[in-house]
Amino acid sequence: MLFDQFKKEVRNLKRLEEIVGVFVKYGFGYIIQQLPFHPLVSKSHSDQDIFNLPFGVRLRKVFEELGPTFIKLGQMLSLRPDILPFDVCKELEHLQDDVPPSPFDPIKEILEKEFDKPLQSVFDHFPETPIASASLAQVYEVKRGHKKLIVKVQKPHVKEIIGSDLEILAFLVNLIEKHVKEARIYGPNDLMEEFKSYILRELDFTNELVNLEKFRVNFREDPRIYFPAAYRELCTDKVLVIEEIKGIKISELDKIRDAGLHKKKIAKIFVDCMLRQMFVDGFFHGDPHPGNVFVLDDGRISFIDYGIVGRIDEDSKFALVNVLLASAEKDVDRIMDILRESKALGNADEKKLKFSLELLLDKYHGRSLEEFRMNEFLKDMTRLMYENKVRLLSDHFILVKTLAIVESVSKTLEPEVNFTVEVKRLADVMIRDEYSVKRIGRKIGKVTRDLFSLIQDLPEDLIEILNEVRKGRLKIGFEHLNLENMIAMLDKLSNRLSFSLIIAALIISSSLLIQTNSPSFFGSSRQLGVIGFIVAGVLGCWLLFKIIRSGKF
Repeated sequence: MLFDQFKKEVRNLKRLEEIVGVFVKYGFGYIIQQLPFHPLVSKSHSDQDIFNLPFGVRLRKVFEELGPTFIKLGQMLSLRPDILPFDVCKELEHLQDDVPPSPFDPIKEILEKEFDKPLQSVFDHFPETPIASASLAQVYEVKRGHKKLIVKVQKPHVKEIIGSDLEILAFLVNLIEKHVKEARIYGPNDLMEEFKSYILRELDFTNELVNLEKFRVNFREDPRIYFPAAYRELCTDKVLVIEEIKGIKISELDKIRDAGLHKKKIAKIFVDCMLRQMFVDGFFHGDPHPGNVFVLDDGRISFIDYGIVGRIDEDSKFALVNVLLASAEKDVDRIMDILRESKALGNADEKKLKFSLELLLDKYHGRSLEEFRMNEFLKDMTRLMYENKVRLLSDHFILVKTLAIVESVSKTLEPEVNFTVEVKRLADVMIRDEYSVKRIGRKIGKVTRDLFSLIQDLPEDLIEILNEVRKGRLKIGFEHLNLENMIAMLDKLSNRLSFSLIIAALIISSSLLIQTNSPSFFGSSRQLGVIGFIVAGVLGCWLLFKIIRSGKF
């Protein structure tokens, strides 16, 4: 029955067997055994040495072995310490997305299909060997006229592979939500929808093109930052063509020094650029590790790889900045007020949260700016928020990770650049701007428009509600959440109670039959009474056994 349902929802039973087998191989059979997959589990086994590896390492190896879809799933989960422990998230950050390249012929076929013309008519030189190869795409350095370009092309059949894996994952997630009670608190189906959206965005290269062009617009007037030009006429959902960036990786300190460039100035530009992206534009590069940041010959900073970006809205920006400033002043009440105003407290225990915040701020209070580590503080704060059930935006984790990378890179480049000081300086500017006449005027204008709209629509809405009441069509909907277990328990309780009443009725009627001792169609009533006692006894023993076995005697 299960596999009939499976065949309706997905098409690749062999791939399901492979996925189950890999999970069992790395010691996750105890999860699979809670699902109706016992025939599949029995075909696989774990090497005892596997269990000596940490949980995070085993999970990383599972994702790496299962390929592109699961590598991307692991990368997304590495940003979610609200779901997995911090040490597991850290391990998943090491997921290897460097895989052998696909043969050139199918790549050429994809390119010519996307361009609708022969490859040699588009580029003057297109090498058969890529300069990089990942799970979803591979990258080539090509020539067009006198210019060198970078071409990123999607690997053949990757959409079909990911589509099949998504079907299987959706099926498995439904089973996990149904059969693994411990997983329900994480909302597996919601997480699956988030992942599906995440990976389908990465499969569409036009999203990366849009991100790049947005960065170019945001920094068009900053002469210190350079974002490469894109060749929009050559870009499709499977191909991205951009200008090649020739520079020195920001982590190559010796080359930067040999080029006569000033490391402290470069570190300052890098920090300013990233802080502006996060706290001014609200749109930031989500993976500015040293391999994605280059220093050009003239000292400008440039970035590559625009697939992962983070977004933070105006209210969230100012809430975060206010939390940082309140933390520096050890003002726990102010932090609680900010979280309350942001509607982030949810089901959090406020007394416990306040106490936890006081302990955390005690740990950092009194440190000099030179000793303070923003990376360490933000990770501790995020862990505290998660443990106390404070609602955090999904991009919050990208933001924390990005801030950690920026602090690490700037410290490596120039230890004298104090990242904490730079953050505090920008925070002070933002707070002044928050209470500027111009911004207050915008807020008053927005409130006035909203109020006018409410007053304008209110009479019509009230009339509509009253009409529904008069017609008897006004309905109020209630939704019960997580009451399935209670309903099942009440159902079981009522069944046992009914069974007990039947046994009691058998005992009473059998007693009356024995006392009467009159002839009947089936023999004497005494014999029927004895049979009734025997049946009642058997049923009573069976009921008692079921109650004792349930452990709730």
